[in-house]
Amino acid sequence: MPNDQQYAAGFAIAAAGPAMAAILTNPADVAKTRLAMQRELQPSKGARMMGSFECMQQIWAREGFAGLQRGLWFAMFREATKNIFRIGCFEPILSVLHDPKANPGPPSFANRLLAGAGGGAISALVCNPIDLTKTRLQLEASHSRGTPAGASAAQLVAQVVREEGVLGLWRGTIPTIMRSTFGGAVLMGVHAQLKEPFASHLPSVAMADASAALVAGAACVVVINPTDVLRTRLYSQPITKTGAPVLYKGVVDCTRQVVATEGFQGLYKGAMANFYRMGPHWVLTITVVGWMKRALL
Repeated sequence: MPNDQQYAAGFAIAAAGPAMAAILTNPADVAKTRLAMQRELQPSKGARMMGSFECMQQIWAREGFAGLQRGLWFAMFREATKNIFRIGCFEPILSVLHDPKANPGPPSFANRLLAGAGGGAISALVCNPIDLTKTRLQLEASHSRGTPAGASAAQLVAQVVREEGVLGLWRGTIPTIMRSTFGGAVLMGVHAQLKEPFASHLPSVAMADASAALVAGAACVVVINPTDVLRTRLYSQPITKTGAPVLYKGVVDCTRQVVATEGFQGLYKGAMANFYRMGPHWVLTITVVGWMKRALL
C-alpha cells in the first residue's frame, strides 16, 4: 500500500480505537474531573479527601449510570478527534525526524518523544473547544459552570459563545497545550520505545503493545496530572457579566493559588482516577489500533 494511503488509513484507525476505548473508561474520566475540583482553593492539609472509587460510588448513588457516563458521546468524539492528530501524526512526524534510508536502524528515543510531542501539541490547539465542552459536561449540575443532566454539547457550545464569545472556547488553551505536548511525548514515545524489547520477551505482539501502553499510561499520569488540574480549574471557573475570570488570571496565577492554598499535592488531585482512566484507556486504544493496523495494513 502506498505511503499516502497508509497514512490515511492510519488516521482513520487512530480515531476509531480511542473512541471505542472511551466507552469503558469514561466513568473514571468523570471522577477525575470531579476530584480535580474537590475543595477548590481550600487548605488540603488535615482535610479528608475523597478517593476515586468513593467518588464514582457517590456519582452512582446521586446520578445513576447516566451520571457515570456523563458526556459519553462527546467524550468518544473528543477521543476520536484528538487522536487523529496525537496518534495519526506520530508516524508522519517521525518519518521527517528519522529517515531510515539515511540512518538505518530504529529511531532514537528523543525523536520518538519529539514526534509524540508534535502530534500532542497540534491536537491541543485544534481541539481545545472539545476539551472545554467535555469538561463542563462532566461537572456536577450544581457547580457554577456545570450543566444540567441531559444537556447537549451543542447547547453548551452555544452558551459559551453567547456568554464568553468565540474565544471563550479556547479558554485554558495554554495548560491544554502543555498537557498534550508532554502527554503525547510520553504516551507515544515511551510506548514506541518499550514495545520492541517487550515483544522479544512476551508471547504475542498484542501483549507487548498492551504492556508497553500500561507503562506509558502510568508515566503520562505523573507528567500531566498537574496540567489536568489547572485546565479543569480554568475551564470551570466562574466569570463576571463582562466575561472576566473571577478566580484565576491565567495558568501561572492558577498554579500559584493552588500550591499556596492546597499545597503541591493539590496539583495531583484525582491522580488515581486519572490513572484508572488513562491506564486502561491507553491499553485498549493501543491494542485496538494495533489489531486494526495489522488487519488492514
